[in-house]
Amino acid sequence: MTRFDPSLIVDRMRVSAGGQVVYDQIFHEGVNIVRGENSSGKSTILNLLFYGLGGDLDAWSEHAQRCERVTIGARLNGRPVTLSRAIEERRGQPMLIFPGDFDAAERAGPSQWHRHPYARSGATQSFSQTLFRLLGMPEVAAAEDAGHVTMHQLLRLLYADQLSPVESLFRFERFDPPNLRDAIGRLLLGAFEPTLYANQLALRELERQHEGVSAKLSNLFQLLQNERHDLSSAWVEAERQTLTARRTEVEQAIGEAERKLYAAGAEDKITLEAQERAFNDLMALQTEIASKREKLSGMLFDIADSNAFITELERKARALEDAEAMVEPVGNIIFQWCPSCYAPLGEPSRHACNLCKIEFDSDEGRSRMARLISDTALQLNESRLLQSRRRDQAAHLELELNRLTNSWQAAERTYQSLRRLPSSEQRDELRKLQREAGYIDGQIEGLQRKSEQVRLIEDLSAQKEQLAGKIERLNAENERLKAVQSERWNRAYGMIAAEVRDLLRHDLRRQDAFENPGSVEFDFAANRISVDNKSYFSASSRVILKSSFYIAMLVAATKLDFMRHPRFCMIDTIEDKGMEVERSHNFQRQIVRASQEAQHQHQIIYATAMIAPELNNAKFVVGKASTRDDPTLDLG
Repeated sequence: MTRFDPSLIVDRMRVSAGGQVVYDQIFHEGVNIVRGENSSGKSTILNLLFYGLGGDLDAWSEHAQRCERVTIGARLNGRPVTLSRAIEERRGQPMLIFPGDFDAAERAGPSQWHRHPYARSGATQSFSQTLFRLLGMPEVAAAEDAGHVTMHQLLRLLYADQLSPVESLFRFERFDPPNLRDAIGRLLLGAFEPTLYANQLALRELERQHEGVSAKLSNLFQLLQNERHDLSSAWVEAERQTLTARRTEVEQAIGEAERKLYAAGAEDKITLEAQERAFNDLMALQTEIASKREKLSGMLFDIADSNAFITELERKARALEDAEAMVEPVGNIIFQWCPSCYAPLGEPSRHACNLCKIEFDSDEGRSRMARLISDTALQLNESRLLQSRRRDQAAHLELELNRLTNSWQAAERTYQSLRRLPSSEQRDELRKLQREAGYIDGQIEGLQRKSEQVRLIEDLSAQKEQLAGKIERLNAENERLKAVQSERWNRAYGMIAAEVRDLLRHDLRRQDAFENPGSVEFDFAANRISVDNKSYFSASSRVILKSSFYIAMLVAATKLDFMRHPRFCMIDTIEDKGMEVERSHNFQRQIVRASQEAQHQHQIIYATAMIAPELNNAKFVVGKASTRDDPTLDLG
């Protein structure tokens, strides 16, 4: 049977208590039935399965409280993985994850398991993030006040438990904002486009930057509103050339005046203290500039080197994903002749390499591939974080260099002026020239500030134009994505409604509205479902309606490849609210019919105290038929 991703299949579940195994059963694809008398522990098994997959429980049954750990062997998108959680009354317990099947996990040492917390923390990934990555699911933030969708939240729409209100679609939870429920539903229906969400976040940031740039430009224009000239780079450059030429003329006049002064034999007392201080300041600034430049060069080299490393990691990650994708379609390579001596190798074996005769271990290969993909993703995340810090440091060093360079230029002009400063009585002419030189220097410094302001205006204007272009492009892209998202929502919604109608038509004649339903409507945010605009039915009919919705959503996911439903569900509500035996048997047959008609890999797990007789066989059942005296958990 082919597979749509995301796909979740539970292969095995083990529960331990007091150092002993109290439950250990194999599950299979398709329908899995946990059967037994009332109060014999069926719901406890489904609750433990919900918890082992990442759900959180507010309360535990008496028998579950005596257990210590639940371990689940599963396949996520075909990859074997083993999950293990300690059973504690406190919520938010971490999860141990082993990238391999159940048997390999039993042989593995503690260092081969990865411990992930319930909630994300800085650079540490939560187990929901890890499981979502293995499932190929995007991370979704419902809203700022609702946080990210977690594995627990996802399972609330995959597990119909006994204690939740039968009229509610979601498993009951005290803090349950409508926008979070809506995000979960849209994610499972494939109508939550992660690129659209990322674009919306990017738009917020771009709009914030656009407002900031506009405010800076407005402040600069306010500051320069009294300028007589239309400031531009060309005008600044022309003024600079004019002042520089005049400064050269003044310097030549100063040199000529000094020559005449000394030629006349005037005795001048030149003080070198100011000149020495200026020189020391100049040398200190030069030393600091050299140091900063050396640091910046080293930082830029590290950035370039890290860019190459990150590119290689990204290439490696893509190559691993491509390699994994090619494993199943390509299969094993069979040699007919020895690649060394070209001798014929005989008939190939399906279970061993016909070249070296080593037996194949496909599960170990997939496990190793999962480990490589996970480790590469973690390394890539850390490298990008370090690269961001390096870029921030490089930008800070460039700002420091700019400030030091401006200070050095001012100190150099001061020093050059002091070198020609005469202290004799015959310095009137020199003082006049020095004053003019100082005035020109002041104009040049002012022009430098204006040049920086003009450059800043031009840079900010270019930034504003670029930001406006990006905002326009993102808005256009978002409109396109919204159209795709809406089309997927309508297709998935219509398919689920059709499957619910089909299941209701096959129900026994107990509810008039179910015999020929015209419309089925459901609302994730409102947490309700209705038939022909009616939602109040008998208690047992509401049980049928809710269970039908869960089966319909899974069946639709086996027909629509874009849905992000993991093709997995658990139902513990089939016999709630006074359900009669005949009606329960009929609905169980409809579950099996829907499963057998499905063309793609899936798994349905449900509990019943009155199994349909023809389903009570190894093809469908899991474990023993439990009783009050012989419950599901063998606690002694």
